[in-house]
Amino acid sequence: MEHQNLLDFLQLAGRLKDRTRHSWTPEGRRESVAEHCWRLSLMALLLGKEIDGINRERLLALCIVHDLGEAVTGDVPVFEKTDAHENDERA
Repeated sequence: MEHQNLLDFLQLAGRLKDRTRHSWTPEGRRESVAEHCWRLSLMALLLGKEIDGINRERLLALCIVHDLGEAVTGDVPVFEKTDAHENDERA
């Protein structure tokens, strides 16, 4: 990946820190998508070794990137997601 493209991608991914989810933290504030991805990755790191035959590197990679589309679309709950949202995430 070209350096500028990499920087552009990382800047886009950084939006996940400001994108709030439709869920709340235990303290009662909206959780960011980045916080959600971090916690999911931590759980995978800690629990992945408990599952025989799992590729932990792939598991962690999937946890880290699974919500990247939300940097563009924001967090749209699955029960509200449309084909247009799906197309935007893919793009």
